[in-house]
Formats: sequence, C-alpha cells, structure tokens
Amino acid sequence: MLQAYIFLAYTITVVAADYTDSSADLDSCISSSPETYNLPLHVASVFILLVASGFGVVLPVVMGSVSSGNAFFHKAFFVLKYFGTGIIISLAFCHLLQDSFETFSNECIGEMAYEPTAPAIAMGSMLLIWLVDYFGARWAARRKSPDVVPDGSAKIDTQTPLESSPNSDTKPIFQDLCCETGCRPLQDLDPASQRAHWDVQLLEGGIVFHSIMIGVALGAQSDGFSVTFAALVFHQLFEGLGLGARIGALVWVGKKGASVTKWVMCGAYTIITPVGIAIGIGAHESFNENGRAELLAIGTLNSISAGILLYSALCQLLYAEWVVGDMRNTSNARVASALTALGLGIFAMSLIGKWT
Repeated sequence: MLQAYIFLAYTITVVAADYTDSSADLDSCISSSPETYNLPLHVASVFILLVASGFGVVLPVVMGSVSSGNAFFHKAFFVLKYFGTGIIISLAFCHLLQDSFETFSNECIGEMAYEPTAPAIAMGSMLLIWLVDYFGARWAARRKSPDVVPDGSAKIDTQTPLESSPNSDTKPIFQDLCCETGCRPLQDLDPASQRAHWDVQLLEGGIVFHSIMIGVALGAQSDGFSVTFAALVFHQLFEGLGLGARIGALVWVGKKGASVTKWVMCGAYTIITPVGIAIGIGAHESFNENGRAELLAIGTLNSISAGILLYSALCQLLYAEWVVGDMRNTSNARVASALTALGLGIFAMSLIGKWT
C-alpha cells in the first residue's frame, strides 16, 4: 500500500508541475561536468558513512542490552533515548520538510501549478500512517477484548448505575481533554507489545526513505561534495543514535531468535545510505541533481518521509511518552534531564541542517 501511495504522490507532483521549457536552458540546471567529479573521495564516503551509521545505531542498542544490570548505563541510555527524540523531531522539521520545500521551489522544476505541493504530500503521508495506525489499533483491541458486540460497540452493563467516580469513564465532557487515561491508573506502553514494535518499525521506515535519497544525491554530487559529506557523517551518526535508542528500548520475546530482528533493523539503517551512495556513483554520469525528474522524485520521497516522521515524533514520542506515558508522573530530576537531552538533540540536528 505504501508503494502505491508513493506512486500516487509522484504522479500528483508531475501533474502539479507546470511543464514549461523556460527552465530547460538555465545553466544551473545542467549537470556538472565529469571533470569535477572526485571518484576516490566518493568511494571512500561509502565506507566512512557505513562506519558512522553502524556505530550510531548499534551503540544505543548495546547500551540498552546492558543497562538493566548497570546503573551508569541505565542513566546514560535514558539520556540518549531523549537525545534521540530531539534528533528525530529536528530531522522531520529542519531536514526533510525544509528539503522538500526547497526542492519543489527549485527553478529547474518550473512553476508549480499547486504551490503547497510539499506540505500537501507530507500531510497526506501523515494521514495515511495515522489511518493505518488507527485501524491497526482497533483490530488489535478487538482481538484482545471479549466485551464487544457484533456491531463493534462495547457491551454496557445495564445493572450498574452510571456514576461519576475517580475510576469511571463517565466524566464531564471537558475534563482532561488531552489525556485518554482520565482518572484511571496510568498504564505504560509495554515495550514487548506488538504496538511498540510497530511504532519503531514505522519510525525506521520514514528514516530509510530519507537515507536512500540523500545517499543517491551524495553519490552523484560534484560541486560542494566535501562540505555536504562532512555534514552527513554527523547527520548519519546522530540519526543512528535516535533510531538505535528506540530499537534498544524494545523488549524482544516470543519465538526463538526473535531478537535477531533488532540486528536486522540496525543493519538496514547501517547499509541503506552507503547503498544509495553506491547507486549515485554508478549513475553519476546520467544523474542530474538539478534535473526535473530527479528533483520531483527526491522532493516527493522527502515529503513522504517528513509526514511519517512528524507523526512518529509528535504522536508516538512526545504525546505517548510525555503526556500519557511514564514521563507524566516521573520525578522532577528525570524530567529536567530528559528535557535537557531533548533540547540538545534538537539543537545538534538543527545545526547540521545548515550544511545539508
């Protein structure tokens, strides 16, 4: 279904773009000459980014594995987890969304018939993921709950009078609007649950879409390669820390060898950008980073990734963990350390956005 959505979004961007040839003669839209392409440095970037990505995503997973038996690692992992949250928030706003705006504003595409194409695709991506998440949650809840009648509504006990009590679901309509738990005891999200694993897989999906495109663009880039490459080393390192912290927080139980999945997820993130660079190197003679088709493809995938990460960052990381999750009733010291780590993550990734 996601592949079909990508195809639909790309088709919309092609239709939305005004097909005029006025930009075809612009010198800035012509691909760089092969003489400016530094092949040895591009090949070296494959291995350097492989190491940076792998170190970033594996470190939090290893720390999460040993944190339960070591107080220092437990505290370090806690800080790293919320540092990663800040990274993901900044990645969605200051990298993906900004890049998609700039791409669709590129003069080499031409004038867009529908100017807010980038936010429209991001909005559609976010709504699609929300619908998948919503109906998936409904399906999972119906499988677990026996108190469901054939039409899908919950059974009502007619013998018990409806009274307002601290633990009752019947409360004033304007009471506690932002919190679904109301006055009931707070229940943390089980890190071993299928829902928790789905949330992290969704987060990785948005990151992977972004990573493959920046890899292809870097592999084909000629002018300004060194600055972009240096910034992307830190970009991949911090992004890996953010994703790895979420993978490391999961509990892997059930079938024998189920924990192998976490290493598969780490491996997917580790290799995806180097693979993209290798593709860009192989296609650099025919790949025009300012070509109309290339810009439309990159802008579309960046917008889709932005929508996915915006949903994950705001709903699953901020709201679910802070407003209704375990951070709501934790100590002030833990809140202060988590907020500090969150702010540092946002600052670090936003700063890198100046050069990427």
